[in-house]
Amino acid sequence: MAKERSYDYFWNSDSDRYYDAESMGDWLRPFFKNGIFNGQMQVTANDNMSVTIAAGYGYINGKHRHFLTPTTLDLEVASGTLDRIDSVILRRNDTERRIYLVIEKGGNAKSPAAPAPTREGAIYDLKLAEIYIAAGTVKITQAEITDTRMNSAVCGWVAATVTQIDFTQIQAQFDAYFTAYKKNISDQYQDYIAAIQSFKDQAQEQYDLMVQAFNTYAEQQQEIYETWIGQQETDFEEWSNGQQSAFAQWRQNQEQAFNNWYLNNTGNWTNEFLDWFDGIKGILGTDPAGALQNEIEAIQDIIYSGRVPADLVTTDGDELVTTDGDQLIAFWTLKTSETCHC
Repeated sequence: MAKERSYDYFWNSDSDRYYDAESMGDWLRPFFKNGIFNGQMQVTANDNMSVTIAAGYGYINGKHRHFLTPTTLDLEVASGTLDRIDSVILRRNDTERRIYLVIEKGGNAKSPAAPAPTREGAIYDLKLAEIYIAAGTVKITQAEITDTRMNSAVCGWVAATVTQIDFTQIQAQFDAYFTAYKKNISDQYQDYIAAIQSFKDQAQEQYDLMVQAFNTYAEQQQEIYETWIGQQETDFEEWSNGQQSAFAQWRQNQEQAFNNWYLNNTGNWTNEFLDWFDGIKGILGTDPAGALQNEIEAIQDIIYSGRVPADLVTTDGDELVTTDGDQLIAFWTLKTSETCHC
């Protein structure tokens, strides 16, 4: 068995280059997908029990056929009671060594299904359309035809097989490189994390030492402060005691001075009061209450009568008296709301 096939198509020299029909198909097979060339070979109804397939190219596994003119195919008569679905097939038959169009008749059923394309042995089918044939149908309309040319599972459009570049090998090489790169980066990252952790540990250690030193300093300052507070309290108590003694002495001195002043003036106040009281007694007589009542009545008389008695005296202050020795008295009249009817 040959290990390879050459399709370089060099000229034949002494029968050293031999190419057969399979060579051409095998040469074309890698470049195209099986199917109908875009927009060609459409199946249309003829308003009877036949359909027409438009002209065009069909390509199957490296071989293709160009239908120069439309092709009309007849359909079998419909069942009187059951429905069926027929398939319009473009078939490559390697036994017959040709590509041709054929109607594959479906089975009659209440729920019919279209025949699937045959793809085994010498046969490889492309399904162009499905035709629904209801019971009693005598003509096919376009509504009963389902176009399947664009369905890549049963037919499809002819297209290039190379739709994208295969980067599998390049990807494998890149993945190997990237894996090594990631490991290198990961190792560097781990070293970086370790360095960061070491720095963090050192920083934590320094921080702990700083906190310890601060606490020691704070304790020392607390002790100094408490000693200072104690001294201040002692000094204040001593000062307060001294102030209390001085205040007590000052208060005692003030009380003594007041008592001396009071005792010194009490006698004078007593004598002055007695003198004043004796003068009052002389005015009021032996009956102070009665004399006071007389004075009150005299004042009321003055108020209600408007007549004010007054002793008559000389310019020298001597009282004027009659030859009999009686004192002369003058009365002044006061105009008030009681005495003046105005």
